Amino acid sequence: MEADHRTFGDKISDDIAKFGGSWWFIFTGAALIAMWVVFNILPCCGLKWDEYPFILLNLFLSLIAAFQAPFILMAQKRCEIKQDLIYRTLFREIKELVEADLSLEHEIIDRNKKLEEELKNVRNELRMLKKMLHKLIKEKGE
Repeated sequence: MEADHRTFGDKISDDIAKFGGSWWFIFTGAALIAMWVVFNILPCCGLKWDEYPFILLNLFLSLIAAFQAPFILMAQKRCEIKQDLIYRTLFREIKELVEADLSLEHEIIDRNKKLEEELKNVRNELRMLKKMLHKLIKEKGE
């Protein structure tokens, strides 16, 4: 397992980004906003701390967005750096494999050339032996 080299701030920003990008955050936020609106609209509650255009609610939502965005951006930046390292490593490994493959291919080509030379020599020797054999057969037949 890999060691975690993140700083305390990195861990906090990752956790905030993880929570801020979850369904739990969306459902919890929607429920809290709905309760805020209901408590401030219904006359039976008697708790109207933020009446209709809900300026205080807008302020809180703006603050959440303003503080959450940098954390998300920091987490994304770390992910990009990690992905870049992974891609560089993969590229280096693929490059080494291709170079090794090319080296083997050149070695095979060289061996094939040597085998073709040897085959050519064997064919030449066979022709010479064939000629000698025909010559011997002619001499014995005469």
